[in-house]
Amino acid sequence: MFMKRGFLHAFSYKTALVLTILGTLIGILKFGFMAGFLQDGNSFPMLTEYGGNLFAYLITGSAFMSFVSLSLNSFQGAIRNEQQMGTLEHLLMSNIPLGQILLYSGLWNFFFTFLNTSVLFAVAIFMFDVPVNVNIPLTLLILFLSIVALSGIGLASAGVIMVTKVGDPINWAFVTFSGFASGVLFPVEVLPGPLQLIANVLPTTHALKALRLAITKNITLPVVNSEIWFLVLTSIITIPLGFIIFTWGFNKAREAGSLSEY
Repeated sequence: MFMKRGFLHAFSYKTALVLTILGTLIGILKFGFMAGFLQDGNSFPMLTEYGGNLFAYLITGSAFMSFVSLSLNSFQGAIRNEQQMGTLEHLLMSNIPLGQILLYSGLWNFFFTFLNTSVLFAVAIFMFDVPVNVNIPLTLLILFLSIVALSGIGLASAGVIMVTKVGDPINWAFVTFSGFASGVLFPVEVLPGPLQLIANVLPTTHALKALRLAITKNITLPVVNSEIWFLVLTSIITIPLGFIIFTWGFNKAREAGSLSEY
């Protein structure tokens, strides 16, 4: 009976089921490419641009993905939290603009993630002797622009999840392809040509490249000028588009009387 209930529940959310299966397949490909990158031994010429240290390369990618995930999930997480507590409709009837509600709800999460990442790097530096040569102002600028660019996508994701409730293709696509093709675990150059083309249109690819250079090579702004402008242009596109999709999802859920459902 419990197995039958599990199957019925899984197949009732077809979008989530399809995304889970696709995520598994892409995960297998990701580890396959990583294995191909590592199997040549302990020399990593592709990492020379970033200082040549594999640990520094991996820990920067891992820390960056924490901010990617948070940027994409903070808005829908805030909405889901208010739904679960039964306070969403009361908040929406207050004098606080919806944009401010979403912004303030995510501030603590970003601050906590920043503190957690700082501790992570401190441990890596002092316990494992990971070499860093960081340009702090530039690192903070890149991180800020990355969060803004991805938050627009997060807004769109929140709009979609208010309609679908479970299974968000926008969030899934960016988290999956960012983790797979942005150079988080292995350089983009390891990927086949068509996948490199996909990688080059992802804002996470440009953000992570600039971030690694700022953390490990102490580069100056002109060195990553093209990456900075890519993030700025991405923000100009994603923020308005995100608001449009979020407003659509909000209005659709309100018309259906399902704002408090999750």
